[in-house]
Amino acid sequence: MNAIVKIESQTPFIEVELNGKVQLGVNARDLHRMLEVKTEFSHWIKKRISQCGFEEDYDFTKVVKKNELSKTGQWVTEYFISVDMTKHLGMMERNEKGHEIRKYYIEQEELARQLKDGLQVRIGKLSAQIELITQCLSEAGRFLSVEGKQTKPAMLKELDELIKEAQPSLDFDQDKDNEK
Repeated sequence: MNAIVKIESQTPFIEVELNGKVQLGVNARDLHRMLEVKTEFSHWIKKRISQCGFEEDYDFTKVVKKNELSKTGQWVTEYFISVDMTKHLGMMERNEKGHEIRKYYIEQEELARQLKDGLQVRIGKLSAQIELITQCLSEAGRFLSVEGKQTKPAMLKELDELIKEAQPSLDFDQDKDNEK
């Protein structure tokens, strides 16, 4: 069974595995409702699949699940269809709703692509920043391991010399001369 996950609340899309790859898809039952088709869903979808020669696992995938709302415990077949199949079915209804649906899904598909492209740009920028930080830290580590071993002792020696120079010297011999 293919994994299906809602991806964005503002889009009607779901992720569905078709033709060996994960892509955007739509629940056919939602499309049927939006198209205001009078025919019962299961008859309508089976007829359209047959008429158009849509292929399972290429254009659509089926998921059979138990209907929670049914008192008899009926099993329901859900059809998850590609965006292209969605647009095709919208046009087949040959009504105003069908044209609206087709236009709507084309716009939503573009929005989803823009969202995906925007995320990819952000991922690229963040990856570049992480790479730069990694390089800087690596160079700093190299500097400390090589230069730090030489620089620190020289700096400590200079610090000691400055401290000695800054401290007043006490000349004990001179104090002995003053006592006499």
